[in-house]
Amino acid sequence: MPRFTIIFAMLMIGTYAVAFNPYQDVSERLKGAHEVGLEDVVFVIRSQAPSPHVERARRIKDDIAQQCRLHNLDHPDVVLLHERYGGPYSGHWTLLPALPKIYNEFEQKKWFFFCEEDTRVNVQGLIALLSRFSSGEDWFLGKSLFDQEATIIHHFRFHDSLSEFIFPDFDAGWILSEAVMKSMVSRLDKEKPKIDFSIDVKHELAHYIWNEESGLHMTGLPQLCAGNIDPSDLSPLTDEQAMQKIQSSKANPTKSGSICVTASPKALPECGPPVPGKNVFFAVKTCEKFHSERVPVVQRTWGRFAEHMVYFSNKADISIPTVDLGVPNTERGHCGKTFAIFDQFLNNPEYRTFPWLAITDDDTIISVSRLQRLLSCYDATKPVMLGERYGYGQVKGLGYDYITGGGGMIFSRPAVDDIISNGCRCSKNDDPDDMIIGMCAKRYRIPLANSPLFHQARPSDYAKGLLAHQTPVSFHKHWNVNPDQVYSDWFLKADEDLKNASHDEL
Repeated sequence: MPRFTIIFAMLMIGTYAVAFNPYQDVSERLKGAHEVGLEDVVFVIRSQAPSPHVERARRIKDDIAQQCRLHNLDHPDVVLLHERYGGPYSGHWTLLPALPKIYNEFEQKKWFFFCEEDTRVNVQGLIALLSRFSSGEDWFLGKSLFDQEATIIHHFRFHDSLSEFIFPDFDAGWILSEAVMKSMVSRLDKEKPKIDFSIDVKHELAHYIWNEESGLHMTGLPQLCAGNIDPSDLSPLTDEQAMQKIQSSKANPTKSGSICVTASPKALPECGPPVPGKNVFFAVKTCEKFHSERVPVVQRTWGRFAEHMVYFSNKADISIPTVDLGVPNTERGHCGKTFAIFDQFLNNPEYRTFPWLAITDDDTIISVSRLQRLLSCYDATKPVMLGERYGYGQVKGLGYDYITGGGGMIFSRPAVDDIISNGCRCSKNDDPDDMIIGMCAKRYRIPLANSPLFHQARPSDYAKGLLAHQTPVSFHKHWNVNPDQVYSDWFLKADEDLKNASHDEL
């Protein structure tokens, strides 16, 4: 019988107010009956190659090493996933292809801790927490998420029992015991997972471990937390500065209240002033049948804040206005339309000065200001493709990554130039544009950067616990929602604040 255990935590927003101090020794408050040392744990960071993501992952790796050094512990085993196993185009971010390689290298470890590029860890606290569990037993530990309604991104699984299937919040870190790793690697060796599309890896991983009720349910731990630090808390400290914090924590120990041994930021990363609105060209894909239905929604919501926007359609309509690309409308795919936009962006004299191209659907709901802030972290003079990453065939080792189109596809000018100059083309107008671009990116090694702040679906398609510690950049679809309300609830204030700040500077 599978174990179904949930250690209840404070739900939703309350969880994220819990303080996190990586320098506080909380071992005595967490310690259990089992012997666990640093040498029993391997830290796996689900990193990615493009800048600034790889630098963030290295900061987390250095922070773990610094804590161990200052506490006179051994040097930790910390793995950057994309560097250690297969490179940036291997698909190991989907995790199942990487698990056998991780286990084979670290077979003697008792615990396998996985986290994201912005997940901070209190190393001593984590080790103490693990001592509550036997690594020889089946343990799958994480911060609990569950769907608020049956959702397409999870193939409508568990539609009649949503809260009973929990899956890990990757930002808080998650853990597998050696017993689970051994059994999973054995299973993976016998058969390839039947997963074609990698959409939401945390849910897909939990579903694979659950194994149609013959496997294991995740156990939720309240000590694994997310959204409880500021981005500035990720800045590296010198050994002297860190030691001062350790000494201060010893002098002022926390003796009560909740404990978090992991943390991640809720706010957008801080990389400098937002990219000016004049540098971003928004290309909205639409068609005649949506000129009166979807386009007005864009115009009265986020379109008001885009300094440069063009609606590209299959028919010119001066009342909007739209630009006729000369490409017939298709019910799906839209590859011909997207590549015609690329051609316009590169060759139309009116558009040649823009460093950034943002391609959206006419039912994409996006925050212009948050996109401008996010883009300040990237170098527009280098090839950059940014958005929500999906994968096709990656779990089977034969596929590629792509930026899913509904949440918005962001390109630097050199990236568009690389796509076109390498001869990437559609075979048909209704080819899936995002997947064609993904295949091209892999073939010609064009960097593709994932941001979980872009969303291919509606807010209701994501766990409330996940969105509560995010600062989303986009959502997608008008189906069964009021798009004006979605924009007002999630993005309006941020866009108005940046617009007002820009006016104040004039």
